[in-house]
Amino acid sequence: MKFIYFTFLFFLIFISKSEAQKPGDLWIEADKLFWKALKLWKDDKKAEAEKLFYKSWEVSPAANSMQELGTLKYSTGDLRGAMKVWNYAIDYLSVYKAKIYNSSPEVEISKILKYIIDANLKSGDPSIAIDTFLKWSENYDKMKLYERNALKSNLLNLIKAAFSLQDKDRLKKINTKAKTISADWISLLYLDVYTALVDNNYEEALKIALEFQKKGGYLGSKTFPRVLLAETYSLKGDYLKSEEYLDDAKKDILLGDNYFLLTLGINSISKKDYEKGIEYLTRDIKRKLTLTKILQYVKRAECYEGLKKFESARKDYEAALVYKPDYEPALNGLARLEGRVITERLTDKIQPQIIITEPLPARGIIIEAAGNEVMIKGIATDPGGLKSVTINGEKVYSQEGGTFWGNAVLKDGSNKVTIIATDFSGNNAEKTIEVERPVGTSTANAVPVKEGKNYALLIGCQNYDDNSIPSLEDPIPDAIKLKLILKNSYNFGDENVFTLFNPERSDFKKQFLEIYEVIQPEDNLVIFYAGHGIWVDKDKKGYWMLTDAKLNDVNTWLPNKEVLDMIARVPARHTLLITDACFSGSVFRTRGLNSDMPTAIQKINEKISRVAITSGNDTEVPDKSVFMKYLVKALSENKEKYMTAQKMFINQIIEAVMTETKTEPRYGTLELAGHVGGDYIFIRK
Repeated sequence: MKFIYFTFLFFLIFISKSEAQKPGDLWIEADKLFWKALKLWKDDKKAEAEKLFYKSWEVSPAANSMQELGTLKYSTGDLRGAMKVWNYAIDYLSVYKAKIYNSSPEVEISKILKYIIDANLKSGDPSIAIDTFLKWSENYDKMKLYERNALKSNLLNLIKAAFSLQDKDRLKKINTKAKTISADWISLLYLDVYTALVDNNYEEALKIALEFQKKGGYLGSKTFPRVLLAETYSLKGDYLKSEEYLDDAKKDILLGDNYFLLTLGINSISKKDYEKGIEYLTRDIKRKLTLTKILQYVKRAECYEGLKKFESARKDYEAALVYKPDYEPALNGLARLEGRVITERLTDKIQPQIIITEPLPARGIIIEAAGNEVMIKGIATDPGGLKSVTINGEKVYSQEGGTFWGNAVLKDGSNKVTIIATDFSGNNAEKTIEVERPVGTSTANAVPVKEGKNYALLIGCQNYDDNSIPSLEDPIPDAIKLKLILKNSYNFGDENVFTLFNPERSDFKKQFLEIYEVIQPEDNLVIFYAGHGIWVDKDKKGYWMLTDAKLNDVNTWLPNKEVLDMIARVPARHTLLITDACFSGSVFRTRGLNSDMPTAIQKINEKISRVAITSGNDTEVPDKSVFMKYLVKALSENKEKYMTAQKMFINQIIEAVMTETKTEPRYGTLELAGHVGGDYIFIRK
């Protein structure tokens, strides 16, 4: 109803102005507002900019204000916000049917629909891209030539996306539409091949692909048919033929391995070379091509199955389901795994395998360390699953996949450190390492900690689908402020700062999957969340409320426990969670780098940390964030080379916030996510 009201209001405004002004004058006025809005956006005055974009659109919809605003939002990581703007413009133009200056509603709609397709194929939901294409093609006859060409240019990627989703229904719909828009014969051919492959009709797929080769390929090049034949033979399980065509394709054109990674990974499965398959598919996943990601995860899961790394396989099948919850190959894989794990545990007589990854000997076979403790990291694997890991008899943090870490207390001289891994069948594996702590040594003599990269995930949840949940004004601007500070002052590369604005729960999970694929054990991660939080006293559980949350449906909220589980899975050395939300203190289970580092800082840096700073304890916090004000102030005005999160909190946040508000910010450790004893260290440029 709200949209209808505003649409009618804008219509009246536009009509009234049309009586007094010529269409050209209106467009000029709108254009001036448009450029003012762009400047405000560039100056980081985004809220003011958005108002001017909307005003420009009110004056003349032909000024492209909504198209550009959507593009700008998308460029900052706010795909959902971009989608809302684009869909708003489409709805407006659909209601307003009259001719627009120098254009028509249909043409303007077509432009916006192309933005939506491109964005979702690249980093969004491929299903939305396909459905948008189907809708877009309805206006094909009214499009200009360049728009028709743009529509056709997306077709091949849309076909590949539908195939990756194993979506027969959408492939059929694409097939119908492709013929009505007179798609090029190459796209139609690919469509027929992939439709046959979805039905497991390999002979029909090969027949079509071989005819493609006989025709001479595209523009006389045989590369495309060779690649298609390689893919088809690969899925059929004939890796010898597949790689024969791959070799020919590589000779014909300058294509690197990246172009063929998925096919090479599938071929590795046929060869039972699972380690190589994991290598190829991991590289492919890191390319961040959303349209094929589901298939990549499933095939890598099959590789892990082949190696009896069932926990890793399970995580990959579950990752595929994040992108498509009803994806049958992933569901079938999980069902198969359950049976295999049970069988493995009943018959398992083999002890787990232990690999120590840290520390490594500086020289010889003896590890030298300084201080009273040494960090032990490693991987303990077992087909039936790992139950526990102990270091010198003390249980330490271990993940289901086998990664573990913990500290061993040292005395002067020689120390024996014994690691014991126990699987669910009761089998034990033991590994002992020797650690030498010379008397009188300093931290500078210890095995150095590898310097890593800094990553950040900044989440601003400002608007909600459920109208009963009030919108907020500051989460997204606050996230942008924090991003600029981290980039400009603390060595966070632009490519390593991820933003999620108005995300759904699935968006959050997808982003974590991407981070998990790129982050290394020596890296550091900051996670920032601003939005609504809620506490259920009956269950003693806290939740984040992302944009698809429903006020009266707890199943649509994101539990703190799920957030902590995802943080635990990310193999970063230091992880800092910053939350600016009501009841944010509920994340706590318990209490509320370089050679020139000072000794105390280096000791902190050596230990794995999972810590959090929250805007309040288990209470509500003000809508206008005082906490954010002092967090930004602390990071901006800091002059120290090394500043721990705890020191920043104690010296510059807690007292200042409590002076201005009745809320009590908190600093604490996240024991459930694998905290050992370190802290997050902000290192200035």
